[in-house]
Amino acid sequence: MVALGVPMMGRAPMAPSRLFPLSEQAWFYTHYFSQAGLAENEFGRDVAATLRKIYFWASGEAGPRDDRTPNPFGMVAREAGLLDALPDPGALPNWLDGADFDAFVSAFTASGFRGGLNYYRNLDRNWDLQAAFSGMLVQVPALYLVGEHDPGLAMPGMRGIIDAMPKLVPDLRGSQIIPGAGHWLQQEASDQVNAVLIEFLRGL
Repeated sequence: MVALGVPMMGRAPMAPSRLFPLSEQAWFYTHYFSQAGLAENEFGRDVAATLRKIYFWASGEAGPRDDRTPNPFGMVAREAGLLDALPDPGALPNWLDGADFDAFVSAFTASGFRGGLNYYRNLDRNWDLQAAFSGMLVQVPALYLVGEHDPGLAMPGMRGIIDAMPKLVPDLRGSQIIPGAGHWLQQEASDQVNAVLIEFLRGL
């Protein structure tokens, strides 16, 4: 098993709707995504601009992560939308081919964004179901890869979660940070990811 970006972690002590931050001024992006109709209406107004912003600002081209770096997976102001805090880069990131981008725009224009957003609307239900697997470990050989500039890596406590993975994944063969890459790891650093995967598979 190979995990990219999101590490193996134990079941949270409370449902995500209670765990993730929110206030009268702002809410975590998962809360924003959970409101039926809200994010899909914002994202659907200009599909190309939506994808251009999210692909760029979640990628390694956004640079090192700090409080000044626009983050599509952070807090969203109540009086604004998620995209309002993401400047339009005006061009595609270097790793994203124009023809591929056009295909993504066409697909999301046809389907809308509700399918993907529905995942976030089921987070509490998934948390309930996860209780059935409490105490189980991932026993197969495993590998973890994450981009150096992945927004998730900058979340509070994430480094500790990654360091604790061997307790849940006893046969973890490696945990690697891919330099310069962001959230779209297999697209941004395909050569490096493929090389690490082949090395991992040869060692099985």
